[in-house]
Amino acid sequence: MNPEEFYKGQYDKSLAERTEINNSLSTPIGILTALLAGLYFCSTNFSYNCNPGLLWTFIIIAIISSVLLIVAIIYLILVFADFLKGRDYISLNDSDLLNKYYVDLVNFYNNQPGAISSEVLIRSKKEFDEYLLAELIRNSANNQRINRIKTALLFQSHKFMIYGLIFLSLLIVPFGIDFGKNRGKDKVQKVKIEQVIPIDLNIKYNKDTIIRLLLKPTDHGKASAIKRH
Repeated sequence: MNPEEFYKGQYDKSLAERTEINNSLSTPIGILTALLAGLYFCSTNFSYNCNPGLLWTFIIIAIISSVLLIVAIIYLILVFADFLKGRDYISLNDSDLLNKYYVDLVNFYNNQPGAISSEVLIRSKKEFDEYLLAELIRNSANNQRINRIKTALLFQSHKFMIYGLIFLSLLIVPFGIDFGKNRGKDKVQKVKIEQVIPIDLNIKYNKDTIIRLLLKPTDHGKASAIKRH
């Protein structure tokens, strides 16, 4: 087996697994969102003025479901947390930098006393291949460790997500009983007056100072003769 080809395949595989893990995160995010929405709906539509046994059953199951979903979210966040120590992926240098390294090796051995061109190229190629093989081994090993950590965290997130789904399914039992008992009942809002605000109902009128002339015609609009003395 060619070591260069083997470790090159391991390096490429580690990068492919990284992409696969990142692309697989959209599904658990959608499931967690739906579960949290269901928990919120049950919690806000449950009538807490019910039988104490039914009430405490609902509260205990709701709390357990909330804790399980929160733990699942924490594990999912840790999958994203590439900023943590030891979670940096390593890639090979760019092609131009690798070529520069090879050219520098050739120039270095050419400048040695008694250097022979054919031997310089062979020695430079051998050292460059050794460097490239060491980089492939180091990078692929680092990336594989990170992928294993992320896969383990994602597995834990899925596990707690399933537990949360189970308890959320159990929550439907007390919620359904409460909903059946209160179905069709009108929700009456009670208003309690804590303090009475005094209102002055005495309306004061100011004296009307406008002088009005009331004219009442007695001739129904007909002209009357003016008497002269």
